[in-house]
Order: sequence, then C-alpha cells, then structure tokens
Amino acid sequence: MKKILLLLMILLFVAVAGIGCSGPAEPEGKTDEQLAAATAAVEENIAALPTDVPIHPDAEKLKFAAGNTYITYEVPGDVDTIAEYYRTELAALDWEKKGNSPESPLGGALSLLRSKSDKNISVTIQSIPESEYVRVLITVIAK
Repeated sequence: MKKILLLLMILLFVAVAGIGCSGPAEPEGKTDEQLAAATAAVEENIAALPTDVPIHPDAEKLKFAAGNTYITYEVPGDVDTIAEYYRTELAALDWEKKGNSPESPLGGALSLLRSKSDKNISVTIQSIPESEYVRVLITVIAK
C-alpha cells in the first residue's frame, strides 16, 4: 500500500510540474461567442462533478480531463491557506485521511490524500513563482 501511495504522489507531482511548465492556457483574441462557449463548458463540468468534490469558490482557469476525474485551476492565495480550505472542506464532505499520509510541503507543493469507500481523492496545491496564485490539481480515482 505504501508503494502505491508513494507512486501516486510521485505521479501527481510530475503532473503538477508538467502543468506548471506548460504554455498559456488560452490563446489571446477569442471572440465573445468562443468565450461564452468556454464558460458554458466549464459550468457544465462543474455541475457534473460529484457533490463531494469541492472546487474553491475563487477558482479561475478551470480545466477538466478524463471525465472530470482530473481538474486543474488557479486560485488566489498561498499553499497553506488553500490547503487548510481543502482540509476543512474534505472533512465536512466525509473524506477520511489515508493512513499516515504525509502532508508536508515538497518543493512548493503539498498533497492531501483522502478516501471514501468507493473512491480516493488527491488534492495537490502548488505555488506559482512570482504570483499571488497557486495551482490546484484534483484527481479522483474510483476504487
């Protein structure tokens, strides 16, 4: 179990680092129709999320993949503040901390691992250099 947990944490760290090194999320110069369509798609994805997957209310630049099992976004704040938000929200939604999973920052990122009987969730919060924002990666894995 520890090997799987370690592998999951390494995989998430690599994914977050890859997202952090990617180019701009959206090309400049979109038309009003394109922006409206993109906004509608994000709203549909949020509405389709299970009610026990919290998204920070100030989330920006949301991206969804793999049937809404991978969610990334940016939010104003620091790693500690956003991590505390997720600790509180996940506990309120009956997510249980996985064993003795560490929650100490690693290279400007922190991962929270929680579990329910039917799924696991990983929330990784990563600082963005020279920014007042952090990047959040949420991964939901069915058991």
